[in-house]
Amino acid sequence: MEGQLFTCLEKNKQKFEKIFEQSADFYFKYIQVMGHRGAVVMCEDLASFQVLRQVFLHPLNDLPQTENTARAFDYIKDSTTIPFNSKNAKTFEESVFLLTAGFALLFLDGINQAFVMSVQNYPARGVDQPTNENNLRGSKESFTDTGRKNMGMIRRRIRSENLVIKTMQLGEKTKTEVTMYYHSDYCPPQLAQRVQERLENIQLPMIFEAGYISPFVDKTQFSVFQSVGYTERPDTFCAKLCEGRVGVIIDGTPHRMIYPFYFHENFITNDDYTQRPYFASFIRLLRYLAFVIAVVLPGFYVAFTSYAPQALADKLIFFIYSSQNATPLPLFVEAVVITILLEIIKEAGLRLPVPIGSSVSIVSALIIGDAAVSAGFIGSAILIVCALSTVASFIIPSFYEPIIIMRMLFILLAGIFGIPGIAFATFLLAVNIANVDSAGREYSFIFQKGMKYIFRDGITRTSWRREKSSSCAGREGKDEM
Repeated sequence: MEGQLFTCLEKNKQKFEKIFEQSADFYFKYIQVMGHRGAVVMCEDLASFQVLRQVFLHPLNDLPQTENTARAFDYIKDSTTIPFNSKNAKTFEESVFLLTAGFALLFLDGINQAFVMSVQNYPARGVDQPTNENNLRGSKESFTDTGRKNMGMIRRRIRSENLVIKTMQLGEKTKTEVTMYYHSDYCPPQLAQRVQERLENIQLPMIFEAGYISPFVDKTQFSVFQSVGYTERPDTFCAKLCEGRVGVIIDGTPHRMIYPFYFHENFITNDDYTQRPYFASFIRLLRYLAFVIAVVLPGFYVAFTSYAPQALADKLIFFIYSSQNATPLPLFVEAVVITILLEIIKEAGLRLPVPIGSSVSIVSALIIGDAAVSAGFIGSAILIVCALSTVASFIIPSFYEPIIIMRMLFILLAGIFGIPGIAFATFLLAVNIANVDSAGREYSFIFQKGMKYIFRDGITRTSWRREKSSSCAGREGKDEM
């Protein structure tokens, strides 16, 4: 596919037909341009015939005829108001990329270049409400799957000449458009350079989602946490850019990547900044509590019930043992089985069609849970504990994957080693958090900067009157990164 375009129109046609292998959507049509033989080339399902006809072909028909093809080419290029792209296609590789991106090409026989016409009309989902980051107040827009539409949504929110946008094509086979965003006033130049180099060095045959490239941007190993965040909200994405982060948009997916991303940001939502500080702080504290419950509660229950029952109240011990005496499995085995069953039910509800997914989840949970307890297969107390832990994990959806792994680790170590196992699991959790490198900073750096930062916009939030301006916060991050 490499090489310059031919001056002969027939040779170009044969080359394109060989490249596309007689694909059904490949469109090649001969036309007359200023009295000379030409051709229009495009992919039908990605381009608009109406735009092509009205914006480009009709004005071309009104141009005067010339005797020389080169003169006609120069006249069209320099003396008409027809909105061709400023850069012409000169190679087959460049031409194929433009065609598969929805552009159309105009060839003239005898010229080894092609005019590029913006007639994109590929199928795309419109702007909709966020599905994973719902909010009560604020913007109701979410990113779409089309990178160019998202570019306009970001520009509308950050009307600054210092917003830098760099586009590259990644994926040896797919040539996926990947766009990197950063604000030069706030983002450290070395951070932007580092991310760009890591993106350009990605050698993958195909890229369809941010998860394909995040391991190349985030170099963290041997940890269940990562320093890459995701969002589908344009306002959240723009806020992070103004804090000195780098954003990456992959064409074809609505979830956008943010780097670096820190531990405490997983507990922050957009509503925290639109509500009263005291209520936002209360909700944040609930999220931290939910994280502890989701990770630790089943392991603590297994450890104290099996190895240190004397630490529990007498009435609670009586209730626990009355529900456990009729079950055949050890307590920590029950916890593992219930956790796995709840994950199976969750996956079933997630993968099934929406109209029946939620019904299947509720019905299966009620039937399986009630039947298992009634049959004496599992105890009601451990079922309540595991269910509460699972529900708590839904409060922090960005942490759902590490929560599941760490919860299973706590249960297994607690069931085998008891209280020392809980201590060792807590140590492993701390090591996993400390092992994450967020662009040269500690993943949990805000907890090391002192109480002022923790309570300003960490565990709790202060009022906007006491908050520093976003520009000062961005410059502070730029100095420290």
